[in-house]
Amino acid sequence: MKKLFFLCFIFLSLNTHALDSNKLINLDDLKILFDLQKNDWNENVLFLIKKNSFSKVDNDSDVFYLKSIFNDGEIITIPIFSKDIVEKIIFEYIFLDHNKKNLKIINNHFNSFKNFCFEYLYNDKSIQVDITKCN
Repeated sequence: MKKLFFLCFIFLSLNTHALDSNKLINLDDLKILFDLQKNDWNENVLFLIKKNSFSKVDNDSDVFYLKSIFNDGEIITIPIFSKDIVEKIIFEYIFLDHNKKNLKIINNHFNSFKNFCFEYLYNDKSIQVDITKCN
């Protein structure tokens, strides 16, 4: 059942045409991602790369990164595991036309989530959101 939710999350949350808060990951989907184990994550990524809008990002890790392409750029989803448990999730939003409005939308959206902590790294081409569970 978690795999079905995961697939729905990826399809709805990352396959966007423009950045607005209703197309970003929601709190329930984020909770599901934090409940996934490493093998579940990798199996789902291998399934999704068969679709045109998704690809696996090559890295030196045993965990697959997922890239989703949309009209205005791309999103790379990077889970960080500790002993097969998700410790952190990084979303890197890379824009063709990056502006401060994107940061405001992302900041407002993620700051509304309870029980999760966020760190934002911002440069002229991308916004990286590092997400952890707060205790």
